[in-house]
Amino acid sequence: MKNIIKIALLVLTLSLLASCAPNENGGDNGGGGGGQAFTLKATVNAVGEKIEVDVIEGEYASGIYWVIVSDETELIGKNGKKIAKYDIKVGDTLEIVYNGQVMMSYPPQIVARKITVL
Repeated sequence: MKNIIKIALLVLTLSLLASCAPNENGGDNGGGGGGQAFTLKATVNAVGEKIEVDVIEGEYASGIYWVIVSDETELIGKNGKKIAKYDIKVGDTLEIVYNGQVMMSYPPQIVARKITVL
């Protein structure tokens, strides 16, 4: 009986470890490419360490969100050229591309792959 329990625990442990392994697109944490992309439109409420937005349009998102800008996030201005995070201003309308993962905090948080000022 003890051997069966040991085997069951070993199988469970190996299953958990396998689920933590990087996925086929390199363990995407939200900032890089690969995987499915989701898009939302939002108005900027504040720009700081994170960008606080109020979602205008999104398949699964609504309300206030914090947008995390990583080193891999592509930032595009109205003119189509690259910009810095602090070029984004309160009141701007953004199109935000992310991987669909939402951190269930208050407010919810997403990691942006690409942000375009509209």
